Amino acid sequence: MSVAFSESQSVQMLVPYLRLARTEGIGSVSFRRLLERYQTPQAALEQLPFFKQKQFRIPSEAAIIKEIEGTFALSGKFLIWGQPGYPAALAGLPDAPSILTILGDATLLHRKMIAIVGARNASAHGLRIAESLSAEVASHQIGVISGLARGIDQAAHRGALFTSFTIAAIAGGIDKPYPQENAALQAQIAKQGVIITESPLGSAPKAIHFPRRNRLIAGLCWGCVVIEAALHSGSLITAQLALNYGKTVFAVPGSPLDPRNRGSNNLLRMGAVFTESAEDILSELPLEPPIKSVDKPITADDFPLFKVESQSPKAVNEDKHATTLEEIILGILSFTPTPIDEIVRSCNVSTAKVLSCLTELELSGRILSQLTGYSLAPH
Repeated sequence: MSVAFSESQSVQMLVPYLRLARTEGIGSVSFRRLLERYQTPQAALEQLPFFKQKQFRIPSEAAIIKEIEGTFALSGKFLIWGQPGYPAALAGLPDAPSILTILGDATLLHRKMIAIVGARNASAHGLRIAESLSAEVASHQIGVISGLARGIDQAAHRGALFTSFTIAAIAGGIDKPYPQENAALQAQIAKQGVIITESPLGSAPKAIHFPRRNRLIAGLCWGCVVIEAALHSGSLITAQLALNYGKTVFAVPGSPLDPRNRGSNNLLRMGAVFTESAEDILSELPLEPPIKSVDKPITADDFPLFKVESQSPKAVNEDKHATTLEEIILGILSFTPTPIDEIVRSCNVSTAKVLSCLTELELSGRILSQLTGYSLAPH
């Protein structure tokens, strides 16, 4: 199997492809149409000044060479639509990414994998399920792909690394770990799996990049598992994309009292595969890659099952997280009791402080003390 463009290949071979892909006003669909019409990226670039309807800002050759050399310096590689090594699972999408930048083993992108996605403010119970489910699936030499966000994504990546490989689709450049706490995990994934992104080197993640990141997850996976997803979460966008791409959607049931489960429980109501163990997933995965022909790029109008709230392109909400010990504990707990030692371990502060805070929360009626730990109190 052919591999990605890397340092062993000519920088000059890559320059016209990246200049075309990075041209302001040229999206993935336009990139494909221009290549189909003019055959080569250089020929397409030469024609752009003659388009009267639109002015294009083509990046300089020097800027693109800087990106290429910077990517190679990090051991990164490029995958180009229409060229050998590009994942077939993505190539068939109408808005297939023009250029993919990766860290790690490009051949893993052609392997069987499932997506595991869910809440960033996941409960300890949800994190435990995500990690164990991921490890169990990975033990069958099936990769796990997720978005390297806090919560369920982190747990899914860590679980897969125990026994197999994992793929992290990120919204920013390969040199911009996000959130920053995931820098070490990203480095480990680059060694044992793949980091993949559409964003150029140096790009900080923006809110508008995350739906594109979700498209990579949905396109590459053979099935999508949702754990703890609220009704308006990005995880449901990934699930809808996977469904539209012909993939099987799985959901782990959760307490109806916890808002973090309303989206995933709703998926079950609409026909998602009820999932409690890896066997529930393995028995439903197809023998061949589920590549469905899609006629047009998918937009917000193609989400009939879920009401998706719009996000401001200026604000990235993924980095917002609890700042007080009380908020951290409430975020960890669910309506399933969580053992005290697990709460203490997750809080990363002294046991005395955690116990004091738990007592205050219990007296205020916000949590309940049970034989096996603490849980949220019903509203």
